Amino acid sequence: MVGCWALWEHRNKVVFDQREVDPGGVIKRAWDVVEEIDGGGWGNEGIGGSGNRSQGQVRNKGWKKPPDGFFKVNVDAGVKEDAGVTLGVVCRDSEGRVLWAVSCVQEQVWEPQVAEAVAVLEGVMEARRRGHSMVMIESDCLQVVEALKRKAKGRSVFSLVIDDILAVSISFHSVLWSHVCRMNNSVAHSLAHLVPRTVGRVVWSDSLPPIVNNAVSFDLSLMQ
Repeated sequence: MVGCWALWEHRNKVVFDQREVDPGGVIKRAWDVVEEIDGGGWGNEGIGGSGNRSQGQVRNKGWKKPPDGFFKVNVDAGVKEDAGVTLGVVCRDSEGRVLWAVSCVQEQVWEPQVAEAVAVLEGVMEARRRGHSMVMIESDCLQVVEALKRKAKGRSVFSLVIDDILAVSISFHSVLWSHVCRMNNSVAHSLAHLVPRTVGRVVWSDSLPPIVNNAVSFDLSLMQ
């Protein structure tokens, strides 16, 4: 049913708005909705790990603490057709405290999965600048997480961004790639959809915008 709805939504964009639609975007849209309904998570294996669902993890809700010694970096991207992309990144410790956050608006227009990969790249680069050595990178884009786990190669823009992420990640002592449903990625999502949208990059270390603080509070109330 979700697949049919996604096809109809994208069909209307083609018929009524004369937009070009990427078939991969139809699949991603349907999958994102299913993941939100399901509330599922995926195993947090490191580079090269498998992407299989962990038993007992499907119905877990709320932000999860990273393993001991790790900082968790959640990322998200928003795509505004013909108006660029927005990126949101937030880093938290094992107690859920926000250490730093980034909101970035870029004029480039990318496909959704490319934008999500660029958000991961922004996250790993900022984590490296901050001197973190053990990080868990969490995204609600399954395609990106799976590509990172299997070190996917190719010549597409998406593959080149994956290559850049893996190149930066070499500088960490340990890095884990984690997939999360969108409802459990609310802080990064809020950062990626801040208004007004002005091109540039903003970094927070001490305080966050109210709407982001609300998302953090909600996460902490459900923290596992």
